[in-house]
Amino acid sequence: MSILEDEFESKFGFSIPPALAELFAIVLPKDNLPIGFRFDNVPFVLELQNPLDCSDAGNCDLEKKRLAFAVTPDGHKLLVDLSTQDLNVLQDEFDDIDAIGVTVHDLLAAERYSL
Repeated sequence: MSILEDEFESKFGFSIPPALAELFAIVLPKDNLPIGFRFDNVPFVLELQNPLDCSDAGNCDLEKKRLAFAVTPDGHKLLVDLSTQDLNVLQDEFDDIDAIGVTVHDLLAAERYSL
């Protein structure tokens, strides 16, 4: 088990979902960012500017089972909703958190491009 997997399990009380671990392998290495995602089924692109430290308590909402994992070029945090197996991606715009219509699975299936 990696340090990330150990930290995730100790914080949330369950194993990191495999799709989320795969996404972290793509977006957490700083040399992979900035990166964009182009979707077949969604009419917009999603761009990630900076990764967030998943071990930082400020990026974890244990009560709502949310984990912030990256920041967009606009400075908004992206979170993953861990309360369901869907792994919906949420965006935090000035403390207004909304689903953006994609999941971690969509990010993994998307066409990726460098910014």
